Amino acid sequence: MPYAKPPVEDLRWQPPQPVAAWSGVRPAKTFGPACPQPVRFNYMIPSNQAPSEDCLTINVSAPIGAEHQPVWVVIHGGGFASGSGEYLLGLGPLLNAEGIVFVSFNYRLSTLGFFAHPELAGEQGVNYGLMDMWAALEWVRENIAAFGGDPERVTISGISAGGMAVDMLMVTPESANLIAGGISQSGYGTWFRQPRTGKVTPLDDAPSAEAMAVELGGEVTGKPPTEVTLYDLYAVPAERWAESVRGFHVPIVDGLSLPEETAILFARGEQHPLPFISGGTSYDGSVLEISGVDAKTLVEITNGQEDRLKALWAEDFAVSEDQGFSRFFGDARYLYAALNLTQAMQTVNQPGYLYFFDYVPPEKRGQVPGAEHGSAGEIMWTQMNLPVAQAMRGYWIDFVKTGNPNGGGRIAWPPAADFDEPQWIIFGEEVDQKGGLMSEKMEFIDGLWRKRTESLRSPPHKP
Repeated sequence: MPYAKPPVEDLRWQPPQPVAAWSGVRPAKTFGPACPQPVRFNYMIPSNQAPSEDCLTINVSAPIGAEHQPVWVVIHGGGFASGSGEYLLGLGPLLNAEGIVFVSFNYRLSTLGFFAHPELAGEQGVNYGLMDMWAALEWVRENIAAFGGDPERVTISGISAGGMAVDMLMVTPESANLIAGGISQSGYGTWFRQPRTGKVTPLDDAPSAEAMAVELGGEVTGKPPTEVTLYDLYAVPAERWAESVRGFHVPIVDGLSLPEETAILFARGEQHPLPFISGGTSYDGSVLEISGVDAKTLVEITNGQEDRLKALWAEDFAVSEDQGFSRFFGDARYLYAALNLTQAMQTVNQPGYLYFFDYVPPEKRGQVPGAEHGSAGEIMWTQMNLPVAQAMRGYWIDFVKTGNPNGGGRIAWPPAADFDEPQWIIFGEEVDQKGGLMSEKMEFIDGLWRKRTESLRSPPHKP
């Protein structure tokens, strides 16, 4: 079902507009096309239908006879450059059987969704994909009751880029009254790109988002970068823009649609006062090679502490440089972000539940050094008889229903609370609860984050 007008022609790089009403019955039995994305990611579109700029559609699967049931909105991942709501189609029947209304949707990707070119500068910001998420959640708020859902009990979740989307939606004012809780799996709420130079970021040695956009505009249009006009940008086909993405795409701190890095807003106590789950996997860094980040960048963000980095992750560096940097990247980008955000929930008197996924399937043991990025979601929803998957589903489903993951006779899951001794639920061969997991590594990463954000973590002075 469309939740906004097609973002085509003069609506490209514009906030989503309300969809035009229709009369009569509109068939909604098939998924709409995915948003434009690189051809190499077509495997994330199960139906293999061609992507289209006319892609802002939403999908609902509800139990028969549902009334006032909790709603679970799942935001797809894919590095903000690929994926679709269709990719999650298998979750609908599983959640419906638990009395939950399931929702997924498409949002604009790549340079069509997040693009800081100065020719596009406006009052609305440059994170058009994030604006699509607001519009989709607004649609849920207004319409989900017709499908048996309760608009007051809408929980959002996502993995990877979907998890980062949850992190952002926990702080943007536009989503304040649209959600009741969030689950961020391998999100990265401490890793954003700034629009211009002059602000600290984990990507300090990389060009600013604006500089990258100017360079990319020249590359895609074939004109000198500084001579590219607004007309030139719109004249390029959507498919060409989609293919232009380099590595993962990252939302942009533009001061408008996204006022600041989410972790900074959490530290200030500006997140929505809602229950929150966040965590990651033991080898989230498996995606380093395709992330667009290299070893040089990772060394530079340690501020001259490369020896300390290699000492803390010595076991991995003893295997190879690649494994050492990959493990550090995963711990810094994903696990630390989860710890940072869940611990900060106490600033708004809400629980932040922290988890660590370390289950490796038997067929992969000895081949990978830990649970790979994205594997938690895959195992959770495909290994129906696996005890760790059953436990995760139980925690998640109870959280969606009540705002508290505890229940069903499972091991108690306390909020993370104190940074020095945070409480983690560990999903491995068995489910366990432990305090202070990887404390030395997390303290090292926390020191790096605090050094670069020292001037930003307090609210700006208001005269």
